[in-house]
Amino acid sequence: MKHFLFLCILMTMLDVFLIVYAWTLPLFPEGWRTKVNSRPNSLDPRVNNESVTGILIILTTAVTCALWTLLFYVDLLVPGLTIP
Repeated sequence: MKHFLFLCILMTMLDVFLIVYAWTLPLFPEGWRTKVNSRPNSLDPRVNNESVTGILIILTTAVTCALWTLLFYVDLLVPGLTIP
């Protein structure tokens, strides 16, 4: 259970990092932003950075919520499997 808790914390840190990165995207130079967003219909992060970042935030948030839900379910409702 300690390893699972550590995995939950790591996923949360990754999710927070992606959210902070998305919030700071407008602060990057305009030339770089137009270079990395040159093809808005592509899923290649080299040519469509902002859309891929949004998709990653949605997916990591969903996985992180599922991991924390599973951890609390096991910790609270399954007897004998507590975090020592």
